[in-house]
Amino acid sequence: MFPLISYENHLLLFAVLLGAAALGIWSEHKKWLGKVSGILVTMVLMSILSMTGVVPAASGTDVPVPVYNLVFDWFVPLSIPMLLVGSNLGRIIREGGKLLVAYTIGAIGVVLGCFLAYALIDLGPDSASTAGVIAATLIGGSMNFVATGEILNFSTHPLFSATIAVDNFAANLFVLLLIAVPSVRLLQRFFVKEKAENREPSIPEESSATPITLERIALSVFLAAAIAGAGMLLEEIFQHFFSTRMNMSILIITVLSVLVANLFPKRLKALEDTAFSIGLWMMYLFLATIGAATNLNDMLQVGPAVLGFYLVVLLVHLLVLLATARLFKLDVYEVVVSSAANIMGPSVAAPMAASLGQKKLITPGILVGILGYVIGTFIGVSIALFLS
Repeated sequence: MFPLISYENHLLLFAVLLGAAALGIWSEHKKWLGKVSGILVTMVLMSILSMTGVVPAASGTDVPVPVYNLVFDWFVPLSIPMLLVGSNLGRIIREGGKLLVAYTIGAIGVVLGCFLAYALIDLGPDSASTAGVIAATLIGGSMNFVATGEILNFSTHPLFSATIAVDNFAANLFVLLLIAVPSVRLLQRFFVKEKAENREPSIPEESSATPITLERIALSVFLAAAIAGAGMLLEEIFQHFFSTRMNMSILIITVLSVLVANLFPKRLKALEDTAFSIGLWMMYLFLATIGAATNLNDMLQVGPAVLGFYLVVLLVHLLVLLATARLFKLDVYEVVVSSAANIMGPSVAAPMAASLGQKKLITPGILVGILGYVIGTFIGVSIALFLS
């Protein structure tokens, strides 16, 4: 069956991708869709359009679709440097404090949980890749999820799509559990006494938000292209040197992005907001393309098993944090905020710290969440390769 929008109708097909991404981003701020991840909205919409023959499928066909290839080949490598512009490791180490310790423990819990879930739940021959992308997103975020899937050549597999769908449900459920933890008396024995200093208002900082201007857009795109281009060039050299055809470009681009961000933190400060916004938009376009490769029936069949896998990982993550909290002198709020940074990233950790009255944990919560962006892909790929 020929799709309504031909794969040769490049501009119209690209407009559909842009529309799906825009709807997902818009839905994040609307009450009627506020509880549903914008990523999921974008992917499900494109999946429906693909399955009903409105747009060409992004997988299962021998006919190349240039618009989809554009997103795969260009937007993903360009988005990585943009999303990592603010990954200042020096500041994370200086200001992370106890939250950095708690975050590290939580990340170890995620890794142990992935190993246990892999042993308990059989997801077929691609269980290792599933464990890798789950670890990547729970330690980092959506960027790491996408990057790990691309590196493992796993991004068009039904398990990849099912994991994205489950991620939204399981993570939201887990955050509700975290909010309840401070009020559960039975858990108080695991923590040291609440630290009053974390409730003190932190010294107000000047707003770090910078306006998005044409100059900053131009510089952000140029910097991302330069880093991505260097990464592609180095990939060819490494592949020849190590006699491998492994897709190393995303890993190399990630390393280069972190190096640049930490060598020139002051110079890049003004580009952070602009670059991150563009990079996030590119990620939405990528996930819209993945949606066009997703068969909802396949996703629903493997979804329950992936949910079980996910719940095992989250349970082990929380148990490891509880078991080590008193040893590392962590109070309940440090554990809760760091866990939120692990599972949902800085965008959730910061408001959670504020809502719990832990003013001095807001900035560290953001910083350790950014650390997850840096390390998530490396850990996810390492777990997948180790379990394969």
